[in-house]
Amino acid sequence: MRVYPYSSAILLNDAIFQTYGGHIDGSLPQQRDAAYLAAEMAATEDLDTFLLPTIVTGTYACLPQWKKIMLDYGHVHQIYATRFYDAGGNLIWEQEGTDNINVNITSDTYGVISLDWILGGWGVSFPHHIQVVYSAGLPTGTANKPDILLALTTYADLLLQEIIGYGNEAPGDVGVQAFSNQQYSETRVRLLRTSFGTSARANFASQLLTKYRKRRWVGLGL
Repeated sequence: MRVYPYSSAILLNDAIFQTYGGHIDGSLPQQRDAAYLAAEMAATEDLDTFLLPTIVTGTYACLPQWKKIMLDYGHVHQIYATRFYDAGGNLIWEQEGTDNINVNITSDTYGVISLDWILGGWGVSFPHHIQVVYSAGLPTGTANKPDILLALTTYADLLLQEIIGYGNEAPGDVGVQAFSNQQYSETRVRLLRTSFGTSARANFASQLLTKYRKRRWVGLGL
């Protein structure tokens, strides 16, 4: 399970929210803070990386035949340390950075590192698992682009309306494809299931992030 490391929003605030069409009338600051944080968490889940460069630590199992490991997040900027542990959780070896033949970044965009298992030649037992300390996130300045801020505002506004009771297309932001009322009816195009939900507004937020989204688990042959 990936644990989100921030407890408050790192991009959205009232000024940005209102600039991109968000409505704060009738809401409390705490409610808006919750909506801003939830929107940034959803975007991080959708993009498989953080909105800003962030240092995180991930733990991964090891097998002798594994030469590559996909980290929890893509858009990797730097590997700070790779720690190798035995089955009892004891540290058996630590490698700093990637200026060596043992640990290298195969794909920074997709978050893939390569490992050269030479531990046995040093008389060290094969590791049970490794721990990688690294920095990942969209390149500096990217998250401040209008399309990303609009996507965050759209979803935060959707959440805020649920909190304060205005409601959206349907309770719980369920995607509605067919509608009928007296003499009027309509059937919309099929809605996608996204990290933001299934409604039209959720789909709109997801579409705004399309150019930044990488399908990390497709076609890498790991």
